[in-house]
Amino acid sequence: MTELTIDGADFSDFTMLYLDETGRFLDIGDANSDDTRPVEPDELERFLKRTIILPKDVTDVFVWVHGWQNDELRAVSTARRMFANLASWFTHQSARYPKLGKVVPGFVAVHWPSSSLPTLGGYKKIRDRAKYMTTQGEAEFFLASLLGYLDAGNQRSAERKVLRAKDGFYVHCLGHSFGGRFLAAAIKAAATPQKRKILAAHRETGSAFNVDSLCVLQMAAGSKAFGTEFEALLQGPICGPVVLTTATSDTALCSWHAMSEGEAGIGCTGAIEPGARIGSINLLPIAQSYSDNAFSKDITNVNASRYFTGGGWIEGAHSQFWHEETMHLIASLVEQVR
Repeated sequence: MTELTIDGADFSDFTMLYLDETGRFLDIGDANSDDTRPVEPDELERFLKRTIILPKDVTDVFVWVHGWQNDELRAVSTARRMFANLASWFTHQSARYPKLGKVVPGFVAVHWPSSSLPTLGGYKKIRDRAKYMTTQGEAEFFLASLLGYLDAGNQRSAERKVLRAKDGFYVHCLGHSFGGRFLAAAIKAAATPQKRKILAAHRETGSAFNVDSLCVLQMAAGSKAFGTEFEALLQGPICGPVVLTTATSDTALCSWHAMSEGEAGIGCTGAIEPGARIGSINLLPIAQSYSDNAFSKDITNVNASRYFTGGGWIEGAHSQFWHEETMHLIASLVEQVR
């Protein structure tokens, strides 16, 4: 059990996007000025094309959305840390994954207003905001358009996991806590009727875009969410597995979520519906490879209780995922969707 040694403070090879409380992206213009305004839907494609910068010959794009208690400074530092560790892992540990091949990662992070008082009332406030931004606000549409924009140039063979476009790349969604709810809502949007066109054309799955994997660390949603709220997500938009970590020491989801929602969150107990499409495994040490069928189910609960421990009395282990074993899990997932 090894803590990550890279804090990522100097890592800058990523794009940072910002959502306001209505769920719209913000055009910050000149970073040195206060001229910030919401992006209109008809401006989205131009805005994303101007804002997102991916490396040459990119093979995999990772979209990261943080969870509760991230002001702008913490959101940026968390994104730096996540991306720096992923970039380092693919550079120095790729030999662990014989089917992976060369990885040239591109990174996009999304910040949303998630700060509140560290109390049950504060938790409920951000829970309600996250729900509002995706169900009544614009976050579902704007994030779906981001994923659609990224996936627009990719072409796929009859086998959904195989990219045939010469310059195609895989799209992986990574979220923490409520960030997983945002990403699940965005992916679901591709499977449900839209009043507005999401950026990208419909293809084999009948969805506006495809996502190759979704990994959520300690997801803040009810254990039945993938059988109810996010049921449509499993109907086509996501080509690869949904992977969800759990930890019994996650106070935010084992206690606070239970008090506010009447049930523990996915990050505590795992997803339980739809039962026939869910598998369960343990988070493995970095010296042990995941089997070829580790993520064979549409949804895989990953018990990380051995590693995700500690933390303060407010959140417990809710944010204690900074272990090399987490990078090993993500890299193994990326390998298996090849």
